[in-house]
Amino acid sequence: MAELDTILRYSAFGLMLWLAVLCFRDYRHLITGRLGGWAALCTAIYLHTTKAGVHFAALDLAPVLLPLSAAGPVLIWLFFLSQFQDHFEVTWLHKLVGFAKIATGVGAYYTWGEGPEGLNNVLFASTVAIGVALMLHLGWVIWQGRAEDLVEDRCRYRNLVSAVVVVVTIANLIGEPIAVNLGIEHQMMPVQSVAILAVAVFMHWQISTDSGTDLFVVAPAGRVPATMPEVCEARPEDGFDLKVLDRLMADKAYLEPGLTIKGLADQAGLPEHRLRRLINQHMGFRNFSDYLNHHRISAAKERLACVEERHLPVLTIAMDLGYLSLGPFNRAFKERTGQTPTEFRRQALADF
Repeated sequence: MAELDTILRYSAFGLMLWLAVLCFRDYRHLITGRLGGWAALCTAIYLHTTKAGVHFAALDLAPVLLPLSAAGPVLIWLFFLSQFQDHFEVTWLHKLVGFAKIATGVGAYYTWGEGPEGLNNVLFASTVAIGVALMLHLGWVIWQGRAEDLVEDRCRYRNLVSAVVVVVTIANLIGEPIAVNLGIEHQMMPVQSVAILAVAVFMHWQISTDSGTDLFVVAPAGRVPATMPEVCEARPEDGFDLKVLDRLMADKAYLEPGLTIKGLADQAGLPEHRLRRLINQHMGFRNFSDYLNHHRISAAKERLACVEERHLPVLTIAMDLGYLSLGPFNRAFKERTGQTPTEFRRQALADF
């Protein structure tokens, strides 16, 4: 059993290291690529430390290896968040969660068998709970964003990530302490190795496909839609459907509160999957909210710069444009202009 685990574990170890090399080599200029590289590296370190410990010859590598090993679930969480949130940035909250996961994981290791048993139990339970919570949050983000995703390959990828990465990571986080308490950790280790090896193979399979680069490419904030003559030359029916869509936007269909991709497809008389493909492939948008915000924020800029509406509350303008509250409007506006609506209005009126 030990020999089998060694073979499986270090096969996964090698694949994870090579995945880290590919991420850093080809995608280090993108936050997604950097997060993917660190996630793969930390997973490889976890595989090694749970098998061979943290000593090399006479050197105690715990201060270096343990924080990286404990950070694995956090970096997996951040990597996949960056995949499914097109304008993802690492915030102070992400860093705080990461620090808590590392601190509890390293603390649990150093108090194991040497510190107060109660403290060790608390630290061990905390690090497991944080890891499971991160994976549940990731699963929720993947699930709730499925309706607005316009990238066909990524839509399929969502289901695979939910089934493979999230489930395997949660099972590993929960299964390890259970196995230790039952005294069957040696029997559990080959299962753990097989699961992580499956994830490693899955990720290499994804990155080696024709659409594999979509794992790391995030659409830029500014988009230039394809021109109509080019679209019509390539595929006349696409040109006709895009004219229908343009007419709906000219009639301000985007003002409808709670408008969904299905609702717009019904208005355009198109199958939903076809509308998704048109907006993604011909206009460069990766999710439906981004497409709506593109039109809504353009209209908001006109209204905020209008002298006649200078006393109209920003909230009123946001509600008129289809937003259900001020928060999403402010975030979408600042994301595209670098200013809050109030700052934009003040500057526009001053220039006028």
